Amino acid sequence: MEWYEELDFDEDPFSADPRENHEKLVNVQELLEEIFYRIDSGSMLVVEGPEGSGKTTSLMMAARKFGGKKNVAYVDCKVLDTKLNITRVLQDRYGVFGRLFNKKPKNMIVLMDNVDYLTRQNTERLKYYFDQNYIKSIIFTTKSFRRAKFSDSLRDRIGKRVVKIPEFEEEDAIEMIRNRIGETELFNDELIKKIFKLSKGSPKTILKNCAKVTREAVSKGRNRVQMIDLKILSEQ
Repeated sequence: MEWYEELDFDEDPFSADPRENHEKLVNVQELLEEIFYRIDSGSMLVVEGPEGSGKTTSLMMAARKFGGKKNVAYVDCKVLDTKLNITRVLQDRYGVFGRLFNKKPKNMIVLMDNVDYLTRQNTERLKYYFDQNYIKSIIFTTKSFRRAKFSDSLRDRIGKRVVKIPEFEEEDAIEMIRNRIGETELFNDELIKKIFKLSKGSPKTILKNCAKVTREAVSKGRNRVQMIDLKILSEQ
């Protein structure tokens, strides 16, 4: 039996998988409205924020909202890096047929996650496909737009359309955890505040640390986390 099942949860309430728990997000509504607006209006937009702040989850929500007709392509640039081929990404929406006949869909929404560097070739491809209406909108995420290696011409296209992930506060952490655990008394607010500080305000790290200390409490036969359980976080 998993630790969370011993607490009567059907699944891990602290999962940090960006494909899950969208309805439990906090402090991102204005950001999502900006992303959705830019997609609807056919623009490029950069979403800037540190690792674990919710950038990927925001893109997953955009994919869920706009991806009903298979017109959304998600690309994790951290994984593909220099092997990224924008043309192949577009062709793959039509599978083998697209690659064989060089067929590309129209009005695609391209979500480019974790962008630190784009080759000159991919930059030119992006601009060309955007201008030719193969791509309707591009949403980039990056830790720092200023430090990321975007070409000057692409920066000109993006202009001032750069938004930052809102800073995560103690109250946001409390709301996030309360959304995850419901009416249970697994955590009190002071414990959540302490975990928030130990996690340096990162939502993803907060969730991971909550899972760690909850497993610690369950291993000791308790259904409530106590301050002593947080000791495991300082031992990492």
